[in-house]
Amino acid sequence: MIQALASLVALQALDTAADAARKRLAELPAAEKAIDDALAAATAALDGVKGRLHENQTVRRALEKDVAIVDTRLAKFDAHKAAVKTNQEYTALLHEIATAKQEKDAIEEKILVLMENADALSAELKADERAVAEKKKAGDQARSAIAAERGQLDAELKRLAHERTGEVRGVDAPLLARYEQLLKQRRGLAVARMNGELCTACHVRLRPHVTQQIRRNDEIVACESCQRLLYYVEPAPGS
Repeated sequence: MIQALASLVALQALDTAADAARKRLAELPAAEKAIDDALAAATAALDGVKGRLHENQTVRRALEKDVAIVDTRLAKFDAHKAAVKTNQEYTALLHEIATAKQEKDAIEEKILVLMENADALSAELKADERAVAEKKKAGDQARSAIAAERGQLDAELKRLAHERTGEVRGVDAPLLARYEQLLKQRRGLAVARMNGELCTACHVRLRPHVTQQIRRNDEIVACESCQRLLYYVEPAPGS
């Protein structure tokens, strides 16, 4: 294989690897955002439970005050029994007492329901606190892994750029310009291998005399369909 073609093949490999590294780098912010979003969702769920539990406690305290007010009324009714002089007054007082007790029972029933809800909310709170702690731990680990990967990708891009500088020296300016133009036009693939009689990039069958030229690897030959620069690799024995 002539040096210019070998350099182009090497350049394509380096540019393909660099493109993959850049694409992966571009994906990392989304991966970090997904970590943040997962933690934010878990934290929001926890805050929601905390809010419902606080509301439950506020309502219960208000109802407990209502019970205390009813108890005060009942105590007054009991104290007033001795002062009742007629059956009519006594009957009216008993009605007031019964009404107050019914009111108290209804309030205490609401308090009981709230206490049961509070128990469920407390259990949910503990579960959500564990979930937030786990999300945070997993998120910290994932962010550390992403940071390490970012560092590796940056280092890989520097290495590829350095090697590319060396390979470029083996290609004259017009051919390099042609390669660079194809790289832009053909979605990052300017040099392709011929497999059998096919261009592996566009999968178009090449004419016999063109395949013979490409097999020799002693000149720069372009695919007549996609214009990519083609090279040939002898298949391994038995393949």
